[in-house]
This record gives sequence, C-alpha cells and structure tokens, in this order.
Amino acid sequence: MNIQIRNILLTLATLACLLPAGAAAQAGERQAGRWYIGGGLGGFAAEDNAQISGQDPEFASFFSGGYRASPNIAVEATAMHWLQDFATPASISGVLPGAAARTDLQTVGVGGQVKFILPLDSMDLFAGAGLGLYTTNLNVEGISGDIDVNDTNLGIQALLGVDVFVSKRISLGLEYRWLKVDANFEPYIANDLDVGGQFFFATVRGYF
Repeated sequence: MNIQIRNILLTLATLACLLPAGAAAQAGERQAGRWYIGGGLGGFAAEDNAQISGQDPEFASFFSGGYRASPNIAVEATAMHWLQDFATPASISGVLPGAAARTDLQTVGVGGQVKFILPLDSMDLFAGAGLGLYTTNLNVEGISGDIDVNDTNLGIQALLGVDVFVSKRISLGLEYRWLKVDANFEPYIANDLDVGGQFFFATVRGYF
C-alpha cells in the first residue's frame, strides 16, 4: 500500500511539472499570506528492530498549523501521535502465567517543517522536511511489577502529499511521512529502538 500511495503522489508531481509555471504560480496566490490548521488520521509501517518481534502498528494521527508565506512555501508546526505493540522480549522478565505478554509503545511529539508547494488549479502538491522532539512511552503489563518508562529524543522527518480544494478555504488530501526517531529503554531492551516509520494519512485543512 505504501508503494502505491508514493507512486500516485510522484506521478501527480511529474504531471504538474509539465504545466506552465505562470499558471501554477497564479493558482497559488489564493492561499498566499494565509494561516491554516488541519489534521490527519491513518496508519503507519513500523521500522524493523532486531531486538523485538511481532510488531503490530495500530494507528497514527497529527494536528498541525501553519502559515503560507508565498504560493510555493509554507512553514508548519505539527503534533503527532502513534501507537504500536509487540511481543514482550525475553530481556523483560517476570511474565505472569496466562498473560498476553505484549508490550505497548506510544510516541507523541511536536515538530516543525518547511513545505515546498507546487500549486495547480484545484490542488497543491507538496514536499517538505523538518525536525521535532518526540517522547516514547514503554508500557509492559501482565508481569510481576509493571514497567512504565519514557525516553525523549530528537527526530527528523520528510513528507510528500497532495491537498485537493473542495472549497475556497477547505482542502482534503493524502500525505506520506517518513520519520526517524530512536528511543532507549535499557536495561529492559538492549540498544536503541527505532520507533519511527512510514506514515500514511488522510488529511483535512482549513485556511483563514
């Protein structure tokens, strides 16, 4: 599914590059100088980690706000949240008989990014990148003494997407994000875990 979405977005971007630059710039004037807010809901593909198995990504969401500085550039702040679980590794002892023996990983954070936009008649194609600070919670239940610890680290991300305007001030879209962030939970799990991944969102944004 992730490959299909990326192929669709890349195809749209390629077609857009064939349009006259003047027409694209003129279309982008409609939102230049405006603030916007929005959000997205979807799923993600978790990064593989050798220390754990049975990873089950559950859902991801974000809320964002930004400013369209020009037809082709926007700056944005985004709060993200995602959740996954996996089979409790042997390095975590004390699993009780009959317990589900699953470990939860929940990550939340705030980041900023710059978006480069190619405006068309009724849609915007965009790509961007940014940095953020993310806190991951490791929670293990069903053991003799629950574990509930946090770790905070800097993360980097890249994004690619399309916004389709259904009215002058409202857009619906698709967005792909890749986010790299690590978390350390030693001595429970050896070495850093890559708790990021590839995210796929359905989005809505409002401009004012």
